[in-house]
Amino acid sequence: MLNFLRDYTRHFSWPILLAMIALMTIGVLAIHLAEEVDSSLSGYAAKQFVFACAGMVAFFVASVVHYQLVGRSSYVLAIITLALLAAVFLFAPSNGSQRWIPLAGGVKFQPSELAKLMMIITLAWYLRYRDSYRRLLGLIVPFAITLVPLTMILMEPDLGTSLLLPPTLMVMLFMAGARLRHLVIVVALGLGVVLLPVAARVDDEPFGRQYAQGRFNAAALGPITFYSVNDSLPWSKRPEIPVSYCRLRMGAGAVYDLQPLSLWAMIQANRAYQVKRIEGWLRQNDPRIRDHMGYQQYHSMMILGSGQLTGRKAWKAADSYFRMLPYDHTDFIFSVIGGQWGFVGCVIVLGLYGVIFLFGADVAASTRDPFGRLLAVGVLALLAAQIFINIGMTMGLMPITGMTLPMISYGGSSLLVNCAAMGLLVNVGRHRPQSLGPSPFEFAES
Repeated sequence: MLNFLRDYTRHFSWPILLAMIALMTIGVLAIHLAEEVDSSLSGYAAKQFVFACAGMVAFFVASVVHYQLVGRSSYVLAIITLALLAAVFLFAPSNGSQRWIPLAGGVKFQPSELAKLMMIITLAWYLRYRDSYRRLLGLIVPFAITLVPLTMILMEPDLGTSLLLPPTLMVMLFMAGARLRHLVIVVALGLGVVLLPVAARVDDEPFGRQYAQGRFNAAALGPITFYSVNDSLPWSKRPEIPVSYCRLRMGAGAVYDLQPLSLWAMIQANRAYQVKRIEGWLRQNDPRIRDHMGYQQYHSMMILGSGQLTGRKAWKAADSYFRMLPYDHTDFIFSVIGGQWGFVGCVIVLGLYGVIFLFGADVAASTRDPFGRLLAVGVLALLAAQIFINIGMTMGLMPITGMTLPMISYGGSSLLVNCAAMGLLVNVGRHRPQSLGPSPFEFAES
């Protein structure tokens, strides 16, 4: 036992573990604050504490089993994960999506959370000793490894989780040695497809009536007439139009909205609520938006800003102000932290994440094994993407995507997977070579 402990603690990245525990503690406290003002959340803080204990077990297992063994099992684990992603469609939808597999005791498991980590492991194992990805066509397999689970996650639908995979893939490819110009080409092509203008016809009768009432301004450019909303009108009288690049008419023909292909596809797939979230983000100044699809984001920013330096209640009991914010224990937990503990609380959270990135980067930089280095880089990239999207969402810098804040937001699947990812990061650090410093008091001969 002593030999095991001695071997386990050798090169152990204690700051990563301590920062992880501190973040989970803040999460339990923040969920308890939300629980105090919302009786429907009764018991959630206790459940999150149980999830945190289970997360510590996941961390320990992931840090003990040699990461090379995990890599050798990556393809089998990937197949199992894809099977779980497919299995969610066998169960009834919940809140309009099929993301969970019900387990005993009312507990649900979300395979898309596991898919994030499995993608990193599989990709790192594939890239470790190859150089084919240094050619443009050689990027096909790495992208396929990512696009297969991404497509299945989008079908659930789970837009937030799917947004994490592309940036993680790009960071891992860049660190593996892929040529920057090839990655730029791929990103440009991807954005070109997503933002490709698609013409959606506008109903002539209501548009003609609104134009006659002076609710639109017209500007001609040759045979093309462009229409824009009359901004001089009060908000209540301005027409509500879909999110689009512009509204136009060719000659005396029909009127069209030029929409991005991605939004048009969402509408065709009956994902109008996702379009509404994007609309709520782009039109935050419209009070009609704030009262409906932009309600969460508006109140998130209001509560976050109300904390000022040290919080509305100066680190004491929960504020009933939080009652206005739905899902404050999951997607918007950072708003609770900012509103309750102010700028100081936000800085502490970001500082703890900074500790993980600092010592995680040291693990990646000092590891000679290609698989271990790519695994560490992938874990850090995934963590960074989650933090950026979630906090950006609460601050109004990103549209609402249903993204949890790692190790803080309520949720067992997310917490378990993130703790396992931290365990793999520490695992890589435990097996890195020991660096020897110069011997002290060495002097040159005179």
